[in-house]
Amino acid sequence: MTYIPKSLVNSSLYTGGGEFINPSTGKSYVGYYHETFDGTISSGKTPNSPDSVDLVKNYSSQQEANYLVPTQENLNYSVLKPVNQELYQSSGDPLAIFPTLTGKDYQRGQIIRYFAKKRNINPPSVIEITKDAFTDLKTQKGRYNYALWTVTSVFWKISGPLRDSLNANGVKTSGIVDTNKRLVETAEKNFKGIKQYLSDLIQFSVKSDLTLIDGLYTGGDELTVKLDNSNYTGYYHVMADQKIMDGATHKQSTGKVLLAGDALISNQLGGLIQKALGEIGARTDVAPTNNSRTLQTQLENNISGTPVVRQPSGGGGGGGY
Repeated sequence: MTYIPKSLVNSSLYTGGGEFINPSTGKSYVGYYHETFDGTISSGKTPNSPDSVDLVKNYSSQQEANYLVPTQENLNYSVLKPVNQELYQSSGDPLAIFPTLTGKDYQRGQIIRYFAKKRNINPPSVIEITKDAFTDLKTQKGRYNYALWTVTSVFWKISGPLRDSLNANGVKTSGIVDTNKRLVETAEKNFKGIKQYLSDLIQFSVKSDLTLIDGLYTGGDELTVKLDNSNYTGYYHVMADQKIMDGATHKQSTGKVLLAGDALISNQLGGLIQKALGEIGARTDVAPTNNSRTLQTQLENNISGTPVVRQPSGGGGGGGY
């Protein structure tokens, strides 16, 4: 231990907590400490105190967001990659936003979304940010704290069929769910936490345009036509907005909206819809119920990952990811 004259040490100081952090534990330090001539603050009354460790200042909660948490891991990182302390004091944090989409976005069928997370938070906490904030952090312009935040961008499909599909000629059309799932899984490899944030794979899609379950059939006494309350027999399908319509697919529909004939059928269909939406991460307020054996069998046959061979009803374009 280097000898330091007593005249160069401010000894026997005391803190009740909140002023300093012990970097070995990451917790607030309570107890005696001393400060040497060069500004170093250490635990113990004097430099000769046993088990003395250097302490770091604990910044206020308002400032803390712009400082790396003073754990040993982050202190080691700072030694390896020094960062100008002025960056932490002068730059800010990006604000979390909720994207606002336009008609042109839906015409294009896709958007680009931008995300950020702090480097020193585990498990990661991802936020969505503006394009400007993403560019600032990516190019290290300094408005936002690029030493503390890391960013990524994700292509996001919002129009087209729900699932990958093939038409009669074998031409593939990329589906919203399958495309977004592939893109999210790719992004997750280098940006942990993004998969959890983007769990709703049809977020921002117009659910009234998406077929959730198709190819269902009723022999009668289960569904009625909303317009005239007549009994419905035949094929039907369910849209992602939970609307039940005639026809095995939306393309084959005549536009009739169907209603469950009674509470039991309503509960059975509600269970099917909840399971189908759950498989693609979409939120639903449909309560889980007991499913009939017939409806459950139809569900397993019609919302599996196997692409349905049908002519796409528009949007989405061919090819894809």
